[in-house]
Amino acid sequence: MTLYAKDGAVGLISGMIRAGRLSHAFLICGEKGVGKKTVGRFIAKQILCEKKSGMPCGECESCLSFDRGLHHDFYTLSPSGKRGYLMNDLREIVSDAPISPDFGDKKVYFIPNFDTAAVAAQNVLLKIIEEPPPHVVFILTADSRDGILPTVLSRTICVNISPASEEDCKKAVLEAGFSEEQAESAISLFGGNIGRCIDYLENDGAKRLPEAVQAVADAMLSGDEYLLLKTLSSLEKDREFCAGVLGELKTVIRDAAAAKLGAQPCSLCRKSAAALSKKLRQAALEALYDSLSQAERKVNGNASMQTTLADLCGRMAGVI
Repeated sequence: MTLYAKDGAVGLISGMIRAGRLSHAFLICGEKGVGKKTVGRFIAKQILCEKKSGMPCGECESCLSFDRGLHHDFYTLSPSGKRGYLMNDLREIVSDAPISPDFGDKKVYFIPNFDTAAVAAQNVLLKIIEEPPPHVVFILTADSRDGILPTVLSRTICVNISPASEEDCKKAVLEAGFSEEQAESAISLFGGNIGRCIDYLENDGAKRLPEAVQAVADAMLSGDEYLLLKTLSSLEKDREFCAGVLGELKTVIRDAAAAKLGAQPCSLCRKSAAALSKKLRQAALEALYDSLSQAERKVNGNASMQTTLADLCGRMAGVI
């Protein structure tokens, strides 16, 4: 299990373990593909290691069982709903948590993509993390805190994960078996996001997303309302893909706004983000971000795709 540029997260947990002050719940946040699940599993291994030195020794029975995927005190949840976790998914934890660990002194529940959980499901987990048994630790991951209830957030320690450096990302992509040319091509799109670079190179379908995001960004830069409507309308037939494009466009606009403050764009279509930053005022960028967020919620909420995208086009045309 190789970690790149995750020293802050690992060091935080290591210090807690050595001091005997381990929190009962952690929320690992970061953009898709940045390595949240890898970090979450590494943290679990840190916690479960018998030596309690703060880092996995890799030699004790706990570490060896973890590496084989057979650790009895490490539980990974998967959502049963089409869009995420349902109440029954979390009720299993509430029933199981009071039972003592089978092996050591801790049980770890790993819940990836917890921001997909319905509000009712999050409230089920809230019941147990408010007063957890002393032997239980929860590790949640989320692309954003926005999808997490404030009551859940207040009972977790949030660990933010950033992309690796482009140098480390290139090393990881090369280690995954890709050529230097392929690595550089992926990094030019996704920067230091290792997961997204590898997914882009492994999955032909993943190539559609950056192409679609770039097409919308180009239409925005052109200021041509008809071209913008035509480009957005091409997303109508695939709801999930459309939501992904809108999410990526939000990061482009976010980077454009950050560039006005001197930050370097790091999202997909970084050159477009820089160009939008020069073309539009801060207020216009904020309006675009809000419009994209609203459209994304509607798409995820089964609203009419045609109406939603037409409305989005009108809102965007009003500021570009």
